[in-house]
Amino acid sequence: MKRILALQFVFDRMIYDVHKDDYDSIKEIETFWNSYALKTVSANTLELLIAYVDGDVKKNRLLKDEEMQVFVTALCRALIAYCIANHRNIDLSKMQLSTEAKERIEKELELSKKIVDFFSRLSE
Repeated sequence: MKRILALQFVFDRMIYDVHKDDYDSIKEIETFWNSYALKTVSANTLELLIAYVDGDVKKNRLLKDEEMQVFVTALCRALIAYCIANHRNIDLSKMQLSTEAKERIEKELELSKKIVDFFSRLSE
């Protein structure tokens, strides 16, 4: 029960943090994308969904509980930051991702574009 309450506190705290004077939604978003690749976000989200649907969170897990908790927390912080940025009309073009993150995202988007183009041609 203590673990559940501790997790609840972490998630509640994320929402309350947006009221701090030094809260920076752009920084939160930058931190997330500098830490996670698109394919990692996809794989981790899929693992969460499988655990939810199967009901067996221990079966064929790629991540340990602590790693998944860190990911889910980071994802929620990013989602909250996007929500606040939208609500406050913050210009997201001011984001400054690391060169590595920019290159990684660009490569992943190029690859996904090639896959979409390939399957679009097949469906014509």
